Amino acid sequence: MSRDARATIAALTLTLARVVALAFIVPESAREALERRIELSSATDSVRRAREAAYAVRALGVSSAYDGSAYHGHPAFVYVGGTASGGVAWRAACAVAFDCVAVAFVMAMVRSRAMKDAAEESDKVRFAAVMHLGNPLGWLSAFAGSTSSAARAGVYASAWAATSERDVASGCALALAAQVNPHVIAIAPVLLATSIRGRAMIGGMKFVGGFASTALASFVAMGDDFLPWWRAAVTFAVHSEDQTPNLGLHWYVFTTIYDQFRLVYVVGFFVVPFGLSLAATIRFPDQPLVALVIALISIATCAPYPTVGDIVTYTSLLPVIAADDRGNPLVYFKHGAWIVAGFLYVALLSPLTWYMWIHTRVANANFYFAITIVHALAQTILSNQIIMSVSKFSRSRRADAKQD
Repeated sequence: MSRDARATIAALTLTLARVVALAFIVPESAREALERRIELSSATDSVRRAREAAYAVRALGVSSAYDGSAYHGHPAFVYVGGTASGGVAWRAACAVAFDCVAVAFVMAMVRSRAMKDAAEESDKVRFAAVMHLGNPLGWLSAFAGSTSSAARAGVYASAWAATSERDVASGCALALAAQVNPHVIAIAPVLLATSIRGRAMIGGMKFVGGFASTALASFVAMGDDFLPWWRAAVTFAVHSEDQTPNLGLHWYVFTTIYDQFRLVYVVGFFVVPFGLSLAATIRFPDQPLVALVIALISIATCAPYPTVGDIVTYTSLLPVIAADDRGNPLVYFKHGAWIVAGFLYVALLSPLTWYMWIHTRVANANFYFAITIVHALAQTILSNQIIMSVSKFSRSRRADAKQD
């Protein structure tokens, strides 16, 4: 059996295992409990809310899924929620489908970067696929019914298309991903610069054209649902209108400041990812995936409703960065144990502090905010180490080139 066949079989096995676990092993009561965990599924990416909106439209006769402002997702998920309400297995298949698309693009990006040796390439492809599909945070996100995998598939598709000189497809994929998660629009500078760098201005025009045409097509396809969706999903996410405690920094800041300063923080939290995305693009002109990961980390840190699904999105790209045929840019990465410990701290203690605060009343908001601080700190250290490792690797390669 060839190495490529083994890599494909490993990916398919993990995918099948997730479908079986979602459909038959995890009990419905456990799934419902996970769906209510705010670190696993938020107001903007909840499949449970999509099913409730679909039921309201189908059975209660409401005119729109956005009546009552309880639903904050894309209209497509309402349709899928109504279709998938007939069986757990069907819902599980829908939940895993986007991850299958995502891992396919991950494997494609690895193949495009590791081209020296066929055996080594196959090992890197298999490693990247297993790291993505075997990520326990990804499993928890899928069990909780988060739609973060849909935005993840769009982000990976846009990254693969941009690095493969498919500028129109990159713009189209980003437009679709931004409709699921409006904050991923912050990666646009990275993708646009990649298109311009490789194909001059014509590449940038193709990227913008693909984005604009997809956005226009979505406007036409949504029809009367466009404005309600824009208010309930895009405006809601940007303004952080729901102050339910979560892994983000917004809820604590906005409940402890005067209302007149709210707009300043909203703009600041939204501008920071754009600024870091632009800075990373300038700093790493030959490493667009590195700039993309830095932008995604800043989005997960500054967005108002982050979940562990956002962590999966950028951590799954680290094996792709490491698969560079010129060498591993992350070879100088340090403090990995502390970063992993930080994420484990968040995953394990977030439910505990929430229970102590909300249910037993033996803790307060400061206990849970400590979790969000650790979440932001772990991501900041991760971003810092990626930048330092890639920079040191680039300097080392330049020094070796001068010696030769």
